[in-house]
This record gives sequence, C-alpha cells and structure tokens, in this order.
Amino acid sequence: MKKTILAALALMLTACASNDNEQLAKNDDGYRCEKVYTLASKIPKKVCTNSAQRKKMEEDSKQALRERRNGPLTQAATPTKF
Repeated sequence: MKKTILAALALMLTACASNDNEQLAKNDDGYRCEKVYTLASKIPKKVCTNSAQRKKMEEDSKQALRERRNGPLTQAATPTKF
C-alpha cells in the first residue's frame, strides 16, 4: 500500500515538473504566464499572454489615460476667467 502511494506521489511530482519545461519552451516564443489576483478573490488566476498582446494592452492603457486626462472632467475642474 505504501509503495502504491509513493509511486503515485512520484508520478504527480514528475507531471508537475514536465509543465515547467513546457512553460520554458513557450517563453522562447514570447509567451509569459502570470498569476493575477482579483479584488473579490484570494485565489490567483493564471493569465498567459504573448508579446503582441502585452504591447497592445500597454498601448490601450496609455490611450485610456490620455483620454482621461483630456476628458471633460479634467477641463471642467480648471478655473476659468470671465
């Protein structure tokens, strides 16, 4: 019984180690996986992206920030002279 449990444990550890090798291969192609935590959960979510997706997300974020800075709320907050 103990040998069966040890064999199963060794098999599970080997399976976990093989996933790391696949991850390294994906990193060569520009893929990156990250653990992302949401506000409503303490359990991380695994998010994998390639370099093109990360570049697009960065550009979208910068564009949204520019729009927010130049939006009507920012302009209304500045004092105007009559």
